[in-house]
Amino acid sequence: MNLGLEGKVVIVTGGAAGIGLASVRLLAEEGAKVVMADLSEDRVASESSALRKQGYQVLPVVVDVSDEASVEQMVAAVLSSYGTIDILVNNAGIGVFKGLEEETFEEWKRVLDVNLTGVHLCTRKVFDIMKEKKSGKIISMGSLGGQVGGMKVTPGYVASKAGVMGVTKSYARHGAKYGITANAIAPGPVETDMARGIYSPDVTLLGRLAVADDIAKIVVFLASSLSDYLTGATIDVNGGALLR
Repeated sequence: MNLGLEGKVVIVTGGAAGIGLASVRLLAEEGAKVVMADLSEDRVASESSALRKQGYQVLPVVVDVSDEASVEQMVAAVLSSYGTIDILVNNAGIGVFKGLEEETFEEWKRVLDVNLTGVHLCTRKVFDIMKEKKSGKIISMGSLGGQVGGMKVTPGYVASKAGVMGVTKSYARHGAKYGITANAIAPGPVETDMARGIYSPDVTLLGRLAVADDIAKIVVFLASSLSDYLTGATIDVNGGALLR
């Protein structure tokens, strides 16, 4: 099946590890020109090099999504290399595993800066490009935590992810008349470096935690032509954890 991703220019933030890296790989396998954007210069260099050696089109870019100037530099680098941006995957995020009374204000602010403000900065910077070409897809990473008040994460994380899922609807409303769709994904616990060892598989109905590819496959679906009529939605990918 042709997913319509051949030659598409896709930015994946947080693209050098976990769900982001899995998404970069699967999108590249479908023929997309993928921008691996991440804060870690070392990971970006090593992971992008490995994928390019396999024949995939991957452009490494270092970015701090919470910093407007850094986001502007990322977008400029992509336009310089490819001339356009077709799809944005807002995946970069951080989490703090503490309780309400243990979370510091600095932790609250940093999580919101990266997880929510970062999503907005990146989206704002690509929106005009998509608006001008009258097409585009915005995919943002929410969370089960933003739906249920969190399991073991801080209130700041919960607020950031609930905000992502809410603002996605705003992007969908503003983008529809320009042919821009916006959707979110709400993963449950995933076996990534950030959350490894925190959750037990019995929090899900399927009896296992997600692996990065479980979420990345939904990223590919939302990036592809299969989702052309879908906008303003949040897709739950939690193995039934929401029903627990």
